[in-house]
Amino acid sequence: MGSRSRSRSLRQRSGRSIEYVLSGGRNSRRLSHAEEDEEALRWAAIEKLPTYDRLRTSIFKSFAESGEIGSSQTQAILHKQVDVRRLDMDDRRMFMESTFKVAEEDNEKFLKKLRDRIDRVGINLPTVEVRFENLTVHADCQIGNRALPSLPNAIRDVVESALSLIGINLAKTAKFTILKDVSGIVKPSRMSLLLGPPSSGKTTLLLALAGSQNDVHVGEMTVKETLDFSARCQGVGTRYELLSELARREKQAGILPEAEVDLFMKATAMEGVESSMITDYTLKVTFPSGGFGATGFHP
Repeated sequence: MGSRSRSRSLRQRSGRSIEYVLSGGRNSRRLSHAEEDEEALRWAAIEKLPTYDRLRTSIFKSFAESGEIGSSQTQAILHKQVDVRRLDMDDRRMFMESTFKVAEEDNEKFLKKLRDRIDRVGINLPTVEVRFENLTVHADCQIGNRALPSLPNAIRDVVESALSLIGINLAKTAKFTILKDVSGIVKPSRMSLLLGPPSSGKTTLLLALAGSQNDVHVGEMTVKETLDFSARCQGVGTRYELLSELARREKQAGILPEAEVDLFMKATAMEGVESSMITDYTLKVTFPSGGFGATGFHP
């Protein structure tokens, strides 16, 4: 009698487990099809918008608890149509955390997706070739004790600089040649390696090719505020024109982009945004374990 009850119990448990597996598979496939249909409907709605609005509208994916199957809880993907200019702090943080879970690995995958989207419609990105010929750099340097970084010398430098403005030159300097008749070509899409012993002029060469940029940082600003200010000063460049041509070609070819890639490209191509997603991306990739709070999201 006991053996019969045990065998009946085992059959009931096995039946429930098989039914659970089969129903779980059907539920997952049903959820997957529903999510795909929802995303397709969202893209269809975006395609009907005017060009001006279409380039500012994308799909934001978020997760919500959809219920329980057995003892496990499932998550449903929600597709929300958003204006990329009005993404709040929580949306941007959720996007970065879901897209770049492992910054070192996911960043490379994401950059490949960006490049694949551009190559798929046959757009060739502009390249820059740097040529320099007979580049010579001289420097006037203090000699002897005047070259030592001391307080009296610093005071004398200030006074001599002020006198030089009115044509009085008291400083004794010697002219040194840092670079002399340097020529070369830096090819696009290639890695160039600059080698040389210390004090051979490597940094001077790079500064000369870059236009001698000087960065001035404000101590009262956080890292995020500094990057946001720099991004707004630099503008978006040709990213908006690239996005416009990309959207036109994808519409003609009937290609639907990945939501994450489309959201990122549109959010970084908009002008006048106070907090740029480029800043969030830079902080996430540079400080993968630091989080947003440590870099100024919550000052």
